[in-house]
Amino acid sequence: MKILPLIALFAASSSALAQAPAAPRPVDLTARYQRIADRIASIDAQATRVDDYNQLRNLQQMYGYYYDEALWDHVADLFADDATLEVEPHGVYAGKASIRRYFLGLTGGRQGLVQGQLNNQLQLSPVITLSADGQRAQARWRAFMQDGVFNQGANWGAGVYENEYVKQGGVWKIAKLHLYVRFYAPYESGWTRTTAALNDRFGKSTARPDRPTAERHPTWPTRYIMPMHYAQGPDSYRVAPPNSVSAPAPAANAPRTATQLEAQVRALELKLKRLKAVDSLENLESAYGYYADMSMQDATSVLFTEDATLEILGRGVFIGSDRIYEYMRRLGAPTDGRLFTHMQLQPVITVAADGNSANIRARLFEMFGMNGQQAQWAEGVYENRFVLDHGVWKYQGLNGYQTFYSDYDKGWGKHSVPLMNYFPGYPPDMPHSIEYEPYPAVFVAPFHYRNPVSGR
Repeated sequence: MKILPLIALFAASSSALAQAPAAPRPVDLTARYQRIADRIASIDAQATRVDDYNQLRNLQQMYGYYYDEALWDHVADLFADDATLEVEPHGVYAGKASIRRYFLGLTGGRQGLVQGQLNNQLQLSPVITLSADGQRAQARWRAFMQDGVFNQGANWGAGVYENEYVKQGGVWKIAKLHLYVRFYAPYESGWTRTTAALNDRFGKSTARPDRPTAERHPTWPTRYIMPMHYAQGPDSYRVAPPNSVSAPAPAANAPRTATQLEAQVRALELKLKRLKAVDSLENLESAYGYYADMSMQDATSVLFTEDATLEILGRGVFIGSDRIYEYMRRLGAPTDGRLFTHMQLQPVITVAADGNSANIRARLFEMFGMNGQQAQWAEGVYENRFVLDHGVWKYQGLNGYQTFYSDYDKGWGKHSVPLMNYFPGYPPDMPHSIEYEPYPAVFVAPFHYRNPVSGR
């Protein structure tokens, strides 16, 4: 009777199953997810502060580019509605409408420059201090001015901005703009012969201020330290301790699943990728300038993708890294006695949402010369495109627009070189994409970005 052993075996098995321990309950990961979410929120808050610094740099540097071209509506758009503007000793303008009147009063009520007018104002050397809550900021900037009217006269000057900014609706705006002019002198005589009266010419508008300058500060040659928002006092050279950063609020919506947690991490990774790109791109733009200084064609050409384009000074468009190398080679080999200081300044850096491409508007400031023969100043604007190529940022398109090349002894008030001709025997792959003439003609190099406040 084989059935009895089977019944006995079944009974024994059933008894064993009945006595087996129950399956463990699922572990509650809510607290652990909350801790991870709080850590992500903390890192994200720090990343946001870095992004705020980048946005503030872009904002002021855009101000400079709009100022260059007397695009006063764009300039006024960058200010908060209740902002103030003061260019000593010409009074205080309160509110966006009054600030717009001030700028229009610099050019006889016109938007834009006229034939023969130069109005450059470089924005350099920022020291930016962000408030603990990330909603306000202060910054010190160096201004360098080059202006004049062709065949009438030219000036150069320098000053310091001590500005305040406010973040409204997630957008940074200028809350207070205060320019302390250091000197403003005719080009021919230079700063060694300037006076307070000559310095006071800068920034004088035909528009009446809302109130007078509260305190008149001396200009060069008087020694005076313009107030520093980050210093302990007028006789201190120690930077004040940084403001403590507010602790980020706990994450409001902690992820409930690993999938949700992974999504938060991916979003943070993308944010950090875009922030890292800003530093890498600024390094790349500056490296190009250093290589150009020394006519290092091999080093310069590897900064470009295989299908990149290059268009400089009206010489047409060259396509591909090999053609770009040959273009660079025709600029001349490194030579004793040749100066070609090729500074890349005032970058406005815009990284695409996916972090894989970017644009930079940068200012060229150049000193060129041959020892014992000639010397020139040059200024221009780059609008460059970049792409992440196998993990390395490279130029996808370099566009250089000439503002002026002027002999050192004459200056931009008396001399400006036209666009250069094609290299003999080395025509471009395409004609230049934009027809323009440099100063003293009026030309506004196209902007890759919209106004960050108005969106136009």
